Amino acid sequence: MQLATNRTETINCRICQNSAGNRIFTASEMMFGSREKFDYIECASCGCIQIIEIPADIEKYYHYPQTFYSLEIRKDPPKKPIRKYLRRQRSKYCLNGNNNLWPLCSKKYGSFSWFKKTHTTFDSKILDVGCGYGNLLLRIQKDGFLSLTGVDPYIKEDINYRNGVKVFKKHIFEVKGQYDLIMSHHSLEHMAQPLDVLKKIYELLKPQKYAIIRIPVAASFAWRRYGVNWVALDAPRHIFSYTTKSMQILAEKAGFIVSDIEYDSTERQFIISELYSKGIALKDSNLYLKNPRGSIFSKKQIEAFKAKAIELNKKGDGDQACFYLHKE
Repeated sequence: MQLATNRTETINCRICQNSAGNRIFTASEMMFGSREKFDYIECASCGCIQIIEIPADIEKYYHYPQTFYSLEIRKDPPKKPIRKYLRRQRSKYCLNGNNNLWPLCSKKYGSFSWFKKTHTTFDSKILDVGCGYGNLLLRIQKDGFLSLTGVDPYIKEDINYRNGVKVFKKHIFEVKGQYDLIMSHHSLEHMAQPLDVLKKIYELLKPQKYAIIRIPVAASFAWRRYGVNWVALDAPRHIFSYTTKSMQILAEKAGFIVSDIEYDSTERQFIISELYSKGIALKDSNLYLKNPRGSIFSKKQIEAFKAKAIELNKKGDGDQACFYLHKE
């Protein structure tokens, strides 16, 4: 592991309150390439990585010198009735397995495992927390889901898409109502009060329903290999990088049962971490990521990264995972 520093200090972990043997290290901002330094600790008990001091002006790290990728504004989706019909037929098969015309489509586009595992239907009331401008909601609306709401405090203003998707500029603590499914896809790690957030999610969920929490996982091969150059450290935007143990602690304190954990890391953990290891910022690597001909990696290397990610997910050693939290 590559750590800029490797000292210990008496700083309490915000998750389990352990103060003994916690390691301190320094990481650089590499998405925009400012290379500003931030101190983190790695808890010796629960393994959670967390920034020591949250910047008072944290919002600027989502907009300066350019916009954080999930906050890029999307145009109102055009109406394409035939494509919409075909996608929804595919979705019916993926969710119910009762449309024999679409087995090949389900293999190509995935099995909708989030929704099948949480018993979510097209009529379920779904909330996406930290959704940016609602890209995922727009996608699943095309698949047939009807009641979709998102919240994100960092977008510029509320948006009402003509297809019925609504996204509000607000914190989760401002949300009211009851939901059948609450999702948080790579947003919990950005939040300074994760326990309060999970308690609020618990409050907003109907009984016997689920929350889906997808996050980077620090107890992973990528963290051990790349250390401060691990892409999912993402200083200072990621206030926390959780482990399975630290997520179990938070979930139980909030009243949830962790019913399943599904690792879903990708080749990105290698591609961008390798770039950071070479001193290349993400904004400088857009050419490599968007244009294969400009990549510093060969096709063979990319395929090896993909294969390694699949292997690590099977072993429970990938660098991101989906936690299914059940409210009894």
